[in-house]
Amino acid sequence: MLRAFMRWGRRFPLVGALVVGLSAGVGYPVVSVAVACGAPSSEACVWGKAYLPLNLTISVVVVGGIVTGLCLAVLTWRRSHASRDE
Repeated sequence: MLRAFMRWGRRFPLVGALVVGLSAGVGYPVVSVAVACGAPSSEACVWGKAYLPLNLTISVVVVGGIVTGLCLAVLTWRRSHASRDE
């Protein structure tokens, strides 16, 4: 499965970068709430759950955008160096 994704990411680096960026953008606030909810009645857990939709929206745009840009830059750089070596 991972090899198929890696092969697909080499062919279409933007799609691969978008998948990684979206995963990071969604994963960051979900993991943050999961860690805060070690004690479900804690204030951090209650506020984390209340603001989760807002955090998801902002995180997908900000964190996902940054991770997508960095991932696309790395994939493009690797692709250009691989074509020079051959």
